[in-house]
Formats: sequence, structure tokens, C-alpha cells
Amino acid sequence: MPQIHQLFKQSMDRYGVQGKELAVLAGISPNHLSEFRNGKKWVSPEVLTALLEGMDKIAPGSRRYFCQLLAEEPLGESDKSGRLAQMIEAADDDEMEAAMIAIGRKWKRLRVGRIHTENVDQAIAV
Repeated sequence: MPQIHQLFKQSMDRYGVQGKELAVLAGISPNHLSEFRNGKKWVSPEVLTALLEGMDKIAPGSRRYFCQLLAEEPLGESDKSGRLAQMIEAADDDEMEAAMIAIGRKWKRLRVGRIHTENVDQAIAV
């Protein structure tokens, strides 16, 4: 069974969460976060909670994904579009804004290297 730091790293990687940004939100140094992700240091339950909250703020759904991995629950890969539609319908204004930012970031990551595009973070921060 994977260790917590491995599941946390997997969640960050899947959702494209940047360590420096997350460390600032969680109130720890980027080095401490890096050492945790690599299994060199542990974090307190309070810091882990702050990391999960920060990660979910940056990339909505990432905390849930981490918890599913930790609980070894099936991730329901076959019904992504149905779940996404339900989440969109249930979302409030703040959650929709966070989702749009996450979509913009993912789009930017997918576009990098293919063609030169303008800065998506600036475009979606209107």
C-alpha cells in the first residue's frame, strides 16, 4: 500500500498543483513541502489539513481525490462526465470561479510546448 506522502504527491501531480503556491497557502516552506512529498519528513495533522485545504483551493476536487486514494475507494473513471455535471449544478459562485481557474490552468499546461499562447492566468483573472 502506498504511503500518505506518495498519495499526496500523486494528487498534486494529477491536479497540477505547484508546490510553491501550495506551501504559501499552507503556511510552510516550499522545502518542507518538498521533503514531505519525497517521504523525508512528516507533517503534523494540522499541517496536512492545511495542505489539503490549500490544494483543494488551488484545484477543486484534489482533496477528494486524495481521500479516495487513501481510502482505496474506486475512483469511478467511467462516469466522469455525469459527476462533473452534478458538481457544476451544485456549485456556488466561489466554487465555479475556482473551477474556471483550474480549467484555465489545465488548458495552459496542455498547450505549453505545442504553440505559443498568451498568459492564461492573466486572461482568466479578469
